[in-house]
Amino acid sequence: MSIPLRIYITPFAEKGVPESGKWDCNTAKKALDVVNTIWSKAKIAFVISDCLIDKPLDMAKSARNSDKRVLDVLSLRHAPDNAVHIYLVNPIQNLAAGGSSYLHSDPEPASFVQWYGDDFANGRAWAHELGHLMSVDHVEIDYTNERQAAALRGNLMTKGLSVGSDLTKQQIETAKNSKLVKRFGA
Repeated sequence: MSIPLRIYITPFAEKGVPESGKWDCNTAKKALDVVNTIWSKAKIAFVISDCLIDKPLDMAKSARNSDKRVLDVLSLRHAPDNAVHIYLVNPIQNLAAGGSSYLHSDPEPASFVQWYGDDFANGRAWAHELGHLMSVDHVEIDYTNERQAAALRGNLMTKGLSVGSDLTKQQIETAKNSKLVKRFGA
């Protein structure tokens, strides 16, 4: 089973002046290879149905500090359809999140992922956001509990900026039983 992704490479602009973009369809494909390696543990695969260079999003840098605001503005640019909408954007200063997704794909399956500079980091952040679309929530680590911290430090869904790509059995089951996966025939 493959879940279709409609990719929108979306550069930013400010006051009508476009910023140079980092993503292109080739880098999106390389990052998606990382995504598919991570989610292969759950036997879930994603495929790019379309990769489009979108018109620049004219948004002041000072307005980009809210991941929810950025995702809302991006998702309003295109009507929901029978694909997951992924918006690939340049790095956003002062935004602690690697991207944002509508948890449980509600109101629609859409997320944005910012550029991290290499295929693995880009793909890991993208895999994390897809996890949210498949109803997998953040993992909170209690660093005072050394055993728990050691077990979860490498988890894909660890809250905050991490490099983990592991999934627990429960996370795999949650993803496989999510509304998004069921929508596409699993």
